[in-house]
Amino acid sequence: MPTEPKKDSQKAPQGWRMDPIPSRPAYQDDDGNIRVPIWLTKNGRHMADTEMVLLPSEAALLAGNLTSAMGDNSRSVLHELFRESVTALAPGVVYVSKSEQYQP
Repeated sequence: MPTEPKKDSQKAPQGWRMDPIPSRPAYQDDDGNIRVPIWLTKNGRHMADTEMVLLPSEAALLAGNLTSAMGDNSRSVLHELFRESVTALAPGVVYVSKSEQYQP
């Protein structure tokens, strides 16, 4: 159900916007696609919860572009912390490979 935009001193951006849902991590589905749960808003009003579905190559391209936009240090910090078992998909959204995460 759509919600009313917040009424505060900061005006919401006009038009459509996609934001990652902080409580729902990105994941890989059974077909190998990367799925990123997102909120869709229009003119600051919540319209729907959905998922952005990306091929692995598209997710890698997006991760590279986001990493470049955040600066050179962000990629090295992520890789150092997680030993290259994660892929940054969006600000605050990372994909953690379960196969690498749970190896004995």
